[in-house]
Amino acid sequence: MTFLALMLALVLDRLSRLEDWLHRDRWFHALSRQLGAVGLGGSVLVAVSVLIPCLFAHWVLQGLQPVLFGLAWIAASVVLLLYAFGRGSQGADQERYRSQCRRDDFESALNDAATRYNWLSGEEELDAQRTHAVMQRGFLYLGYQRWFAVLFYFLLLGPVGALAYRLLQLACAEQDAGRQLLFYADWVPSRCLAVTFTLAGNFVASADTLWDSLRSTALAPDAMLYQVAVAASDEALVAPADAPFTGQQAALQNESLSALMRRASVCWVAIIALLVVLL
Repeated sequence: MTFLALMLALVLDRLSRLEDWLHRDRWFHALSRQLGAVGLGGSVLVAVSVLIPCLFAHWVLQGLQPVLFGLAWIAASVVLLLYAFGRGSQGADQERYRSQCRRDDFESALNDAATRYNWLSGEEELDAQRTHAVMQRGFLYLGYQRWFAVLFYFLLLGPVGALAYRLLQLACAEQDAGRQLLFYADWVPSRCLAVTFTLAGNFVASADTLWDSLRSTALAPDAMLYQVAVAASDEALVAPADAPFTGQQAALQNESLSALMRRASVCWVAIIALLVVLL
């Protein structure tokens, strides 16, 4: 039943615009504000605000399991998984960025990183190449948390696990107190995806980078994914150190890393199907 719910959710995610009817998070933000009003704060506030909806979802799923031979459970699981998927259209966002690169308009990309995506931690003076690195690192992590981490926790803990990860992401977008909790939640799945980058890309060029990243236990998930993905991408897109950095090169590398992410997603769908058959 879990695999069927997963496949239905993936198909519906591709065919429908979820943000129009399902991705509405005001209820969660309202819950967080109410919990904050009663004196909760910091990591405790984040943990409780995630735990309450997850316990309710678990209770509902338990009640639906025997209904209609499990069909009601499958339907509810699909809805929870669709809600847990990432917000917005990453493909459209990356196409917008590639358009900016082709115009050498890295100033607009930097503004997007600071305001649209909130990927800059402070007042940073970045040149075109560093701006591109920030955008690539952000898009890779965005793709990871949009689908891979959700599927990882769906398979590990069921629909409630997928919901818990999405709510943790939403909570950390509002408060920095939960960043450590998110770091721990990302630690294993981000490294699983990095291994897939190596297998789906240039294994020889990226194996050493992957090994170094896996040994660095304190390395942030977005930084680790970026390092391995760049090493596993097309070597022809890596310009010599003395060559000028161009917007066309940035656009091509963004396309290359997007293709690497798609290949990784296909690999994991195949792995999940194989596990279902064997187990």
